[in-house]
Amino acid sequence: MLIRKKKKESATANFEKFLKATNCAYTTEDDNSVKTYTFEFQAARFVASIRKQDDCVEITYPCMARATMSQLDLVRSKCNDRNNSNILFKYTYSIDHEQNEVNIHLSFYNNRVDTDELNNELKAAFHFQRDWYRDFDEAVAIAKDSDTFDLESELYKHQREMFMLRRLELRHQLDSSAASIAAGTGKLPLWQLLETVAPLPQSLLLFMTVNTVSGQQRIDNVEEIRNYDLRHALVEGEGKQARLTRDYAVLDLHYKQGDDEQPRVSTITLTAEGEDDHSIYSRVTVTHVPRNASRMNSLSNEGRQPRSVSMLIALDRADDKQRQQEFDYMWSDAQLKAKNGEQGNLDEDQEMLCQVSVADVAYNLYWGQQLFHAQRYYEAILHLENVYNSFRENFFEMKGEHKRVFMETAYKLGFCYNELGLHKQAFYYLDLMASDGNIRHTMELVNSMANSKDLRLFSYTEGVMEEVKRNFNEEDELPDNIRDFINFLRRRRGYAYIDFNQLDKAEKIFTQMLDEEENADYAINELAYIKKLRQQRGEDVPDSEENENKSKDLPF
Repeated sequence: MLIRKKKKESATANFEKFLKATNCAYTTEDDNSVKTYTFEFQAARFVASIRKQDDCVEITYPCMARATMSQLDLVRSKCNDRNNSNILFKYTYSIDHEQNEVNIHLSFYNNRVDTDELNNELKAAFHFQRDWYRDFDEAVAIAKDSDTFDLESELYKHQREMFMLRRLELRHQLDSSAASIAAGTGKLPLWQLLETVAPLPQSLLLFMTVNTVSGQQRIDNVEEIRNYDLRHALVEGEGKQARLTRDYAVLDLHYKQGDDEQPRVSTITLTAEGEDDHSIYSRVTVTHVPRNASRMNSLSNEGRQPRSVSMLIALDRADDKQRQQEFDYMWSDAQLKAKNGEQGNLDEDQEMLCQVSVADVAYNLYWGQQLFHAQRYYEAILHLENVYNSFRENFFEMKGEHKRVFMETAYKLGFCYNELGLHKQAFYYLDLMASDGNIRHTMELVNSMANSKDLRLFSYTEGVMEEVKRNFNEEDELPDNIRDFINFLRRRRGYAYIDFNQLDKAEKIFTQMLDEEENADYAINELAYIKKLRQQRGEDVPDSEENENKSKDLPF
């Protein structure tokens, strides 16, 4: 018996069935290879193209959004981001020279024309359109705060910095160790490390032993100890000839501190971390042994707590001359653009560089900023502290941009010390901008206080929240960036309450957050930690019903 093969319906026939089923008005254009439909779906205009050779349909939502020409870089960036993360919909743009606008288009490709699927996909286009407007408007607002036309670059810097700020928002029971990369070509003497990130106040150096696979070396000369080069502890040679010669070295630094009668020992461990064409990396970990208990140094005293800081350092194979040439070019270029009235073509780093007229200070500012953006925090400190000290003596004569450069330098120094876990040193710089109204600065100051168990956190955050209440009467009035900021403050307060054994207050804050998408994961983690603490103390864990009375006011 012969079975007649069912004829496959064409994409054109199926698409026209869809248009009739959904009552879409449409017009068509036909050429030899493509048939084009212009149709309306829920009052929006779409264009469908069906290629005859492959019998598939491509649907475009033309001009689903518009932007100004000055925002072209940002449009390009956002289209790239979404195309990398979205499989179904693709984002493109075109220039309308007559209107001096950028038109953003949304399209998707379908090789199986099904009425229900098409209906859902077209409805999804409206969702992505709304999502685009929300995301893009927020991005423009952030970028415009930088007062520059290079929106894409400034937005990236802002997002990167916000990411790093959030990374410092610790959770209990999580690994909070911080590390950074300090790259360079010159020497990195031991005294600089000890004075910058692992200080030994009022110390008298006695001797140091260097332990390697080759044996032990004792150094008695104080100046030789202070100038011991950490970059070359595991490396021999310079530039392209530099090479790793050992896997580890342990330095035992013997010293007396203050009125101590007994010598103390701090250990500095260096381990090889590999190499590439540009640098040879080592990890440096400094550990200060706790002092013995006494009436003056009880078990609860910080002097009885072990202190450790760890970071990556690197010996670059590059030439110092190349670094100088790069700085000379960037400084000259920034000054020339400013002189020619091209401030719109300067990024934030170049704008700051234009305010410095002394070559040495400008050099330190340039490389301090570059190393900061590269997360090379230790070396950034060495440069930025030179800038800070140079500006500080003229603080009361500073105005406008010069003062902004000084404050941004202080902020970056505070940020670097926070990354290294040295919160007291961070507070020294961050406290300068406690009331300057900059969200980034405030977040970093709060991180420093929360992570160092600083009691001032509670009064400071309460003052910030009260200020927000005075400016926004209703929760719905809060802009997204202010809402995110307030949520950050709430999480930090809850974290600090746990550290100060105020578990009821912390539990109330985190229970309120459970139904809040942006806070739920953090809250679950902290509530689990609170429950564990109560169990360890033999307390009765309260029922969840006791925590259901949530505030209906603003979330602070």
